[in-house]
Amino acid sequence: MGRLKGKGNLMIRILIVAFSISLLAAPHANSEQKDAFGEAIEAWLRDDDADSLPTLADLAEEGHSEARLLLARIETEDRGHSRFRSQLTAEQSRQLFRAPPVQGRAHRPWLAVEADRGNRLAALLLAARQPEPRLEVIEQLFATGEREATDHPTRIAALYDSPSNKQRLRESSALQFDLIPYLEYLTGPPEPRGDGLAALRHMVPEKADQVNAANHETLGMAGILALGLGYGDTSGQNRWRKDVEGWILGSQSTRPIADLCRQRCPGETAQCGFAIFALTGGYFETIRLDTPLESTIPQVVFLQSPRARNMTLRRAVWARTQTNLDWLSEAEDVEGISMCAAEMIRSERATLNYDPLSKD
Repeated sequence: MGRLKGKGNLMIRILIVAFSISLLAAPHANSEQKDAFGEAIEAWLRDDDADSLPTLADLAEEGHSEARLLLARIETEDRGHSRFRSQLTAEQSRQLFRAPPVQGRAHRPWLAVEADRGNRLAALLLAARQPEPRLEVIEQLFATGEREATDHPTRIAALYDSPSNKQRLRESSALQFDLIPYLEYLTGPPEPRGDGLAALRHMVPEKADQVNAANHETLGMAGILALGLGYGDTSGQNRWRKDVEGWILGSQSTRPIADLCRQRCPGETAQCGFAIFALTGGYFETIRLDTPLESTIPQVVFLQSPRARNMTLRRAVWARTQTNLDWLSEAEDVEGISMCAAEMIRSERATLNYDPLSKD
């Protein structure tokens, strides 16, 4: 695993050491599998899908439970597909990410296979995908350490659960900090662009009393926070622009964006961060830059990896307009926010040289 740059943070260093040790202690695997699993994870964090994914697939087929869970989560939670993955056909993808067909059955997801074998975490991760609100799933996932996996079931509960259960969730220690504004928006008094206003109050709590729907600049920024580029005010003169940029550069949740822009756009880091944030879809999508399996790859390790930075960039590269016809990054607004970010995205698209919507 690559060394941390700069002074770093002692706690992060300790977590990374513990993470590396845990790879060597993976249960139900021989020493050769342990080495292969650890190397596959390191390759994946380096953003090397061509090396990591086939190795994980081989381990999964050999019965490695942790490889099965990780592979299953990567299949559904990778939010910025690499060129390697984007070029897979549907059948190749099934062969790579799922269990081989048995007795004429279709490829089964590894989560389902593991759940049938009595793997409790696999069963919880499957339950977390369901459209019905289930607070016990959120609480149990949180207790296992899979905090990031509570994203979907928390949003479902916030949308569809009973008022009493929503109140229980608001008071629960299993509520993700980043999702507090989502719950506040859906349980508080209705207001124009309330999701964006709730996000803004959460991002700048010291100015929460100034967040008012009556102010047009506030509404303009709320649109960006709620839905991203094209839905609000990206002006550098917006009263909230500096505050939002500061949050993007300082929040742990947006570390991949901040690191990417510090490395690639040192002359306009804040503007680059805001541009990538807007292209990602605003607050409620940006906070989904998560590790696929937290018990295997801690969130703090994932967020500082090349994988997270490149995934972030690819999300901006592949972002489309609502019609799915135009690259969102080609909008004039992007160059207006950050010329460096716009050039970085164009350069990455040329490197990828692949349009996922053009596949047969």
